Amino acid sequence: MKKLIILLCIAAMATSCDKQIDKIRPLSKIDAEGQLSTLAGILEATNGTYVALSSSGSFTTYDAPWLNINESRGNNVTLQEFGQINKDNDAFFFRNSNDRLGGQSFDFYVGSYQVIVATNIVLEGIAKFEAGNLSILSAADKDKLNYVKGENLAIRAFTYFNLIRVYGKPYYQNAASSSGVPIKKTSDVKDIPAISTVKEVYDFIIGDLKKSAQLMKANVPKTNSYVNLQTAWGTLSRVYLYMGGSVANPNADFNRAAVAYADSVIDQSNGKYQLLQAANYTNMFGDDETGTLNRGVFSANKEIIWANDNGVGGSSIGQLFHYDPLYDFGGLFVPSAEFKSLLANNDLRKTFLKPNPVSGFVETTKHLSKNMYSLTYSPMIYLRLAEVYLNRAEASAKLNDFAQAKADLKAIHTRAGLLGTDIDNLTNSEVIGAVLKERRIELAFEGHGSFDYFRNGLSMTRIAADNNGTARTINADDAAVVFKVPSN
Repeated sequence: MKKLIILLCIAAMATSCDKQIDKIRPLSKIDAEGQLSTLAGILEATNGTYVALSSSGSFTTYDAPWLNINESRGNNVTLQEFGQINKDNDAFFFRNSNDRLGGQSFDFYVGSYQVIVATNIVLEGIAKFEAGNLSILSAADKDKLNYVKGENLAIRAFTYFNLIRVYGKPYYQNAASSSGVPIKKTSDVKDIPAISTVKEVYDFIIGDLKKSAQLMKANVPKTNSYVNLQTAWGTLSRVYLYMGGSVANPNADFNRAAVAYADSVIDQSNGKYQLLQAANYTNMFGDDETGTLNRGVFSANKEIIWANDNGVGGSSIGQLFHYDPLYDFGGLFVPSAEFKSLLANNDLRKTFLKPNPVSGFVETTKHLSKNMYSLTYSPMIYLRLAEVYLNRAEASAKLNDFAQAKADLKAIHTRAGLLGTDIDNLTNSEVIGAVLKERRIELAFEGHGSFDYFRNGLSMTRIAADNNGTARTINADDAAVVFKVPSN
């Protein structure tokens, strides 16, 4: 049955890609003799893959189930209303249903392989195109071809990493023998790979990212709605951080790699990225329900390394966090009582919360931009500079480089309007806890929360006020941490 799931993914991807390609000229399929026989076609087919990362149409479903699974399994959100377990709140209750109607896992899994097969189709097309056309391309076109090849490798790696975070145990838990996900490297419907181990999937991800980084060194200007060299480096810093072991038993080699790739983004990007300050920072996640802040246009945002652009079609992530009184719809998740208690009065990140005057619940504004019914036009931020600083801070703390960890932590903490002495006065033993707390606050509602506990060997607790009156703790080695690969 798992083979059937991948076949369904491939079929669905072919249909959704046709819809993108039809905007150029009528085609019955994407292949080397059609769309992918020209450089322009390869570039446009890759644009279609970015569209597949949104959840705005009947054939694309990625960012909404992804965010649902990740945020609902942490302790930064609670349910606006408790009731019967259903598809939308299944992950919150750690039921982890893997059938089509029971939870969001099936949609996320299918959406992931839609994206993966799309990248495989384009990579195969590029290989055929290179064989017959490389010698006649101009230098500029060769750069474009290398770059778009790097884009597809980076997107594929990014998608596999999100899959293994959901369907694989934390890396330190016997990665070489624990079950992961199938690594599909082709677009062939007859190619149905077996499930690989967690280590094999991580090795594949790292290989793709390193190749993509080399290819995207080509001089091709693109906005931050596309992956780029720094996306590959930043994602590598994240991947190695996840491989870096628990707080109690860290892995020095992997943490050094996480630091090195974070260094590349922070120190070797020639000022391309900066931590936004003051009003620029608060506007990045400010209340933009009417579109006044124009958050849907983010190309000038120097903190965002890569965000998927929802400015045209919108995304259904809006309904997860915002109740729309006009349609009496949305607002499944609200910030938890414990999360709100973490925010000091002068913390600028309090501005990312606002009360909904109709529902009476406090909501996050991070995914609120030009809201229309169930859609939001906010960019889905997959990587920003603040996370890279925090990646380096955590890895440095695990390497006992407390000076570097404090420096990076202080940059994020003081940017939020808080005192630098809060960090200066930390003892060495307090640094790792302070880093993880800062990650929890800074990256809240962006899809990191539960993973930061479990990959570090830490238990995650919801207090009674956030769990319908009954506190609940999930340990890092609990079977409920890992989803089963969908079966039907």
